[in-house]
Order: sequence, then structure tokens, then C-alpha cells
Amino acid sequence: MFTALPRAVLYLRLSAVVDDSTSLVRQEKDLRAEATRRGWDVVAVLADEGISGRKSRAKATEAVRMIADDEADVLAVWKLDRFTRQGWDGLGELTKALDDRAHKARKRSCTPALFVALQDGLTSDQSAFRMIAGVLSEVARSEADNAAKRITNSIAYRKTQTHKYAGGSAIPYGYRSIPAPDGIGRVLVHDDAEVEIVREVAQRLIDGVEPLLALARDLNAREIPTSKSPARRAIQKGESPVDSEGQPLATGEWRAATFRNLWTADTFLGRVVHHGDFIRDADGLPAEVWPPILTRSVVDAIRRRLNWTPRPGSAAAKHWHAPVPVAKPQRKRAARLLSGVAFCAECDGKMYVTTSSGKPIYACSASRNGRECRSPKINAEGLEKHVSAEFLRFAGTWPEYEVVTETTASATEAQLAEVEAALREATGAMLDDDADVEALTARLATLKARRTELRAAPSTTSTSTRPTGRTLADAWEADPRPEWRRSVLLNALDHLTVAPTISRRSPIDPARVAFYWNS
Repeated sequence: MFTALPRAVLYLRLSAVVDDSTSLVRQEKDLRAEATRRGWDVVAVLADEGISGRKSRAKATEAVRMIADDEADVLAVWKLDRFTRQGWDGLGELTKALDDRAHKARKRSCTPALFVALQDGLTSDQSAFRMIAGVLSEVARSEADNAAKRITNSIAYRKTQTHKYAGGSAIPYGYRSIPAPDGIGRVLVHDDAEVEIVREVAQRLIDGVEPLLALARDLNAREIPTSKSPARRAIQKGESPVDSEGQPLATGEWRAATFRNLWTADTFLGRVVHHGDFIRDADGLPAEVWPPILTRSVVDAIRRRLNWTPRPGSAAAKHWHAPVPVAKPQRKRAARLLSGVAFCAECDGKMYVTTSSGKPIYACSASRNGRECRSPKINAEGLEKHVSAEFLRFAGTWPEYEVVTETTASATEAQLAEVEAALREATGAMLDDDADVEALTARLATLKARRTELRAAPSTTSTSTRPTGRTLADAWEADPRPEWRRSVLLNALDHLTVAPTISRRSPIDPARVAFYWNS
């Protein structure tokens, strides 16, 4: 009578791809040899590669399912810790599947199933299987926990004590990773090409001339790789940013949110957050773990320009010197475009806005003030449209300039805010039961001296003008406020005069208006 061979599923796992005795190739080779020796028919080989035994593994779950659904009779692993490092919890589904198969076998609906851990000499048909498997699994979990703690402590030490780069999903933008000078680990240094982009974008953000979407479109058009793009990863490895077929790798997509998130963070200041706070220097101030790309005053200027606020409780919130709110001026009656610009051609008096038949007009106030004048009047909207068109024809191509006032006070205030935060933290630490009072006292003295120095530092102010990159026509179109447009208009126009009515052209007769442009 023909008897089918036991169907076996082989499960392999490797948490890190290395060429050693526990490699996937070695595991499969040993398990196939055991299958041949025992007469098993291997129906599936399932492998979880690069996955920790402390986490759920899709292929391990599938192997147990095959046992439960009678698709395999044997589940073989190279070693029990290859199957799980979750302790007792990791054996629950396996033992349930084995028990269900044993129950069905007693009813003669299927054959019992077998679990084999080859290197441990452990099989599920042994009388002490549950006890031995439980002990081995708990030992594996303990070893995994200890390994995780060692790795965590190692990373913490590298970050906080030696200022080494401990890795991550992507190397921070503007930097590249190189071997540390002492030969242990790696450190971050400037990436010259990316530093140039960081500083260019920083200046454009501070200037505030273009929307963030326009800035993103520009970088995308120039094919500047984003921080997590395949092209940048290849460049960081010293490889050509093309695929195996010679096609350029994707450079990613810059977005407005990228500038808000990255250029307002402390990364470009060379600072590193560890366990929710900055790594500190001996005085308790944020340390420059990596060489900074931007200065604190530049980052603060970007934050103010973008109306940035830190997340409450974050490391940045402890050191952010928020701008002082400016009191809103009392609302005044809206001014017209030509208020203080239009004059009467008869008496040289200023023309004021009033209404006639429910419509706004510019009118000379001579008769109202007892002066002899024919008091010309003119439709306000018609005059403003005519003046706007003439202004743009005359000066629309001129470059727009802005006045820039720079002061050292803002940089000093930012440093002072950090010192104040460090003082508060050091003072609070004095109350801890295990406080190093001597060290904290010395830190407080140093911080107080630094605070005194910053408070006494003189502030200097410099004013300069620089082009915004727009023409006056661009600026005129972008901002419709009458007060602002009038300030732009006066760059080119000294004043204009309006003569009495000669004809009834609607809405105005342009011949009545005379322009006096600035030379």
C-alpha cells in the first residue's frame, strides 16, 4: 500500500544579511539534508530576511497556517530562535496549530503535525517539548532584549558623548557621512553642493519675494535631489545617479511643506535632539554636534518670516524667542490712491475725496474754505484708473527696491533666550535628590556670567536697500492696498493737477490731468 511522504515546510529567518553560519543559504542546506534523511517531501521554503525575531513575521505566520490548514505535516526551522524571539507569546499560534492537528488525528481526519528545531535537537513529539521550547524561547527573548539595550546604549553614547553619527533613515540634508577621524564610527561634515542650496533657499525665504510653491517649482525644474530621493542616496554613496539601464534616478519632489519643516528646524544649526531634548554642552546650552550650516539669526529670521511656532513641549520650544506681538493700529477711514497726490490746477490746493450723486469724486475745497476758485471736480475711480495706467506706462519696468534694517539685537535676544532656558533647567535640577550640587553651582555661575555679557552687549543697526526681484508693475499687480500703491506711485510721481471741466467725457477727460514726474 502506497503511503505519501510527510509534507514539509522549511522556515528560514535572518535579521541581518551576513555571510556566516546562520545565513539563509546555510539554514536551507541543513534543513534540506534533514528532510532527505527523514524522507520528507519539501513543499515550501519560506524566508523572512532582514526581520527581527522580536517582531511579527509574515512568512512565519504563513508556515503555521499551512500546518493548521493541513497543507503541510512538518514545520522545520534551523534553530528555535530563528522561528521566534518573543518568548512564550511567540509559541501560542504554533502550539495551537499542533494541538488542533493532534485532535483531528485522533478522529482520523488527518495526520498529526510535527515541529522540528534542528540545531536544538527539539521536536514537538518529545514529552517535554512545551517546557523545553518555552525555556529556549524565553532565553532567546532575554538575549534579544539585552542586545537591543546594548545597541540603544551604544547609539546614545555615540550621540551624546562622542558626537558620532548614529545613522537614520536618511543623512540630514546639507551633510554627508565620513569615517570619524579617530577611526571609530562616522561623523557628519558639510556637503558643499547641498550647503549651497541650503543657503540659497534660506536667503530666498528671508527675502519673501516668491511664494513657497514657486520656490519648490524652481528646485524641481533644476532637478535638485530631495533628501530622501534615490538620486541623492546614490550620490551620497559616491555612485552615479542612474539606474542599470542608464536612466536618471528620481530626484524627488520639493514641496512647500519641505521648506516650512526643514528650514525652520534646528538641523542646520548642527543641533541633535536625543530623548526629546537637545544634546547639551558642559554649560547646559544646546551643543553644535555637527558643523552648522546656518546661523541662529538666519534660522530665526526664516521662522519669523514663515510665522513658525514650535510644537509645545518640543526641544525647540524651550529655546524659541517668540517675536513680540505688535499692537494693531486703530482702524482709520480707508484712504484713496491719490490722497495727498492730486492738486487743483486753479489754486494749487489739495483735492479731497467726497461724494456726488452717490459716487466718489476728487474735489477742490477752495470754495468750502472761502477761497476764490472754480473748484474742479473729477470722478475718483476714473481718475485712479487713468493715473494707474500712466504710471505703469512710465515706470512699470523699473525694479522694485526694499529697505532692509539689520540689527544685532535679534541675534543677542535669541542667545539670551537659550541662556535663560538653561538657567531654569539648572535651577530645577538642584532640587533633585541625586543632584550634583557642586557641578550645577558652577554651571549656574557660568550661565549667569554669560547672561550679564549678553545683556550688556551693544546693539548695532544698519539700513540698506536691495532689489526684490520684481518690477514696479509686478508689485502693483500683487498688492491692491491704496496706501501701499500710493507709496509705490510716489517713487515716480511728485504730484498731479486736475483742471476744471472742459468737456463731459465719461468717466473723465484725460486732458484735464497733468502729471509731474520725479526726474
